[in-house]
Amino acid sequence: MQPVFKTCLIFGATLSLLWFFFAPNLPALFHVADMETLKSSFTIEISGTPIAKVDNDAEDRSQAKTGPDAAIFTLQDGRLKSGDWYLGRNKTENRSMLPKPVLWFKVNDENEKVVKPVSAEKEGDELKLEFANGANVKVNVQ
Repeated sequence: MQPVFKTCLIFGATLSLLWFFFAPNLPALFHVADMETLKSSFTIEISGTPIAKVDNDAEDRSQAKTGPDAAIFTLQDGRLKSGDWYLGRNKTENRSMLPKPVLWFKVNDENEKVVKPVSAEKEGDELKLEFANGANVKVNVQ
């Protein structure tokens, strides 16, 4: 194999590996600023249906559901809060490529450590919530 071809092949393979490992993070490199606290309250809708309030008798780490009785959220220090509950994803969830559940966590010191942080970004007239290592969700600020 000729040295020039070998060098180009190694260089191309290196660039491909770098792209493979860092491409998902490229938007984060050019990202301006996220907000971890919002002054306004808001609702979150999925396909036009709001995330419902958690039941009074719900257990800790119950899966969130949509419904007519919308939960009103605040974003404080990277935590989505509605009443005495946090809404979020568990930091120790499985690493498969399958969809991950969004859960209700009772507000306490232990759960504050296990809920993945959330940040908000202004996108035109809307806000976009960004779950750490997860999907983005547009929200309606009230």
